[in-house]
Amino acid sequence: MGESLQPQNKSNKNALLKYILVFLPAIIVYLIPTTESYTEDMKLFFVITLIAIVLWALELINLIVVALALPVAFILSGIATPADVYAPWSQDLPYLVLGALILSAVLDESGLMKRLAYWFILRGGGSYSGIIYALSTSGFIIAFLVPGSLARIAIFASMAFGIIKAVGFEKYSKGAVGLLFGAYNAAVTASFISLTGIEPMLVFNSQLASIGQEGVSWLGYIVHNGPITIIWTYIMAFVITKIFKPEKPIEGKAYFQEQYKALGRFSFKEKKVSVLLVLLIGLLATSSMHGIAIGWIFIGITFLAFLPGINLADDSTMKKTNFGMIFFITATMAIGQVSTIVGAGQFIAESLTPIMSLGGKYYTVIATWFLSVGINFVLTPFAASATLAIPLAELANSLDMSPLPLAYSLVHGLYQLLLPYESTLPLLLFSYMFMTYKQFFKFFTIQMLLNVIFLALIAIPYWYLIGLM
Repeated sequence: MGESLQPQNKSNKNALLKYILVFLPAIIVYLIPTTESYTEDMKLFFVITLIAIVLWALELINLIVVALALPVAFILSGIATPADVYAPWSQDLPYLVLGALILSAVLDESGLMKRLAYWFILRGGGSYSGIIYALSTSGFIIAFLVPGSLARIAIFASMAFGIIKAVGFEKYSKGAVGLLFGAYNAAVTASFISLTGIEPMLVFNSQLASIGQEGVSWLGYIVHNGPITIIWTYIMAFVITKIFKPEKPIEGKAYFQEQYKALGRFSFKEKKVSVLLVLLIGLLATSSMHGIAIGWIFIGITFLAFLPGINLADDSTMKKTNFGMIFFITATMAIGQVSTIVGAGQFIAESLTPIMSLGGKYYTVIATWFLSVGINFVLTPFAASATLAIPLAELANSLDMSPLPLAYSLVHGLYQLLLPYESTLPLLLFSYMFMTYKQFFKFFTIQMLLNVIFLALIAIPYWYLIGLM
């Protein structure tokens, strides 16, 4: 009987430890005295957000349940109104994710996803590493063709998901997770090669213009960041192949050639899906011309798939869609919404900016990276870039240097994260529910450590070499 109680006692102790980890940091934050700049609303925001983040991290409660409770906690605490916390539902991102998930199911059912996956596998030489590098290489091209980062991540995530299905990788397997991160590397990391591929940099440029300072040109950005982006992208591709090496090897090239041939000619259903895909990519690539938000494009294409005569989707397709993930995404977006209302991001920026001028130019560029990583916990990359652009430009002027190295360091830092809610881009990957939070945390922790080393040893010396610093 004593032996039977041991597992239960151990389980109770583990649960108690987890609850301590959840509430102890929040209690410490709550005990910090308020000041004129650190208000009571701000304190409550940090406490509520911290509890939610730790609950997600420890997976103590279903993440959707936490996502449902988080906006309600903001409302009941009095720091935000329902209109504030549910404002993300009026934005296009939740509908982009929903449309992308439904379209992934449509592609899978049609057989076209498998055909595309086999083709891409063959372009990568039929090996896992080859696929990761092929994805990354294609990312440089797509960065110029499709300016919207959300559009790129949706395209590459669907492609990676097709490859996962084609090779038979299971949920949470290293191979499946590695392919999803390979898609992220192609859609996000490789996009640093183009000015229009990194939206926070466009925001920074706009803020510089608002104070009469000249930003960087499209060609100038490529000169400043093109060579180092290629190096950084392939570094991360190499890392993915090592830390997410599949438990089982992918079949050889001959096997996939046979499978590709076995698919035969395009079916009528595949042709219909192909037309929808061409229409989708065409609309995404020309979004700056027609002005239709990406989310509405995805919903429109999804609607077409259900129309009589097209008949590419039905009720069974909808049953494959993880609707709960939409609540998770809108809850995480609410964090950024409320942080702006209580002034959390501005508070962090104003508190840390003076520390950044203690050293020379090299120190300040590195300090900017740390500032952006920290502020990314409470502000979206867009909001953080808008908040910090002018203070950083003024700091650069005081050091008699160009603000551009600080801008580039800021943007690199904004893409280093530890939690899915920090950026909408990895949220789409996470929404496929093919990776655990621990796997997510592992990849981005390694990327964060390598990124600051890359910045210190490769990026900054390169900017010195070309005369930017």
